[in-house]
Amino acid sequence: MVKDRFRTLKGKPVTARKEVGSVLVVGGGIAGMQAALDLVQNGFHVYMLESSTAIGGVMAQLDKTFPTNDCSMCIMAPKLVECGRDLNIDIITMAEIEEVRGEA
Repeated sequence: MVKDRFRTLKGKPVTARKEVGSVLVVGGGIAGMQAALDLVQNGFHVYMLESSTAIGGVMAQLDKTFPTNDCSMCIMAPKLVECGRDLNIDIITMAEIEEVRGEA
């Protein structure tokens, strides 16, 4: 009875999150970070490539965002931390793609 109780969470069966495969995300800007976080949440291992020395992209250089005038770092900082802490995201900086081969 107790074991059955722990196998469900709010009436839904609890399943271990298994890794589906790996994905290459090109670019470590706000869109690349969000894509990486979404992919990891769906079970993928992510390799994030960034051409500069750090992730963040152009948004890291902005003061405010349009049209809400929100602080850009206030929006981006939680995503930076989450990407850096997630063990299923490998961030590769100073990277350059020379060739792409294979099939989808």
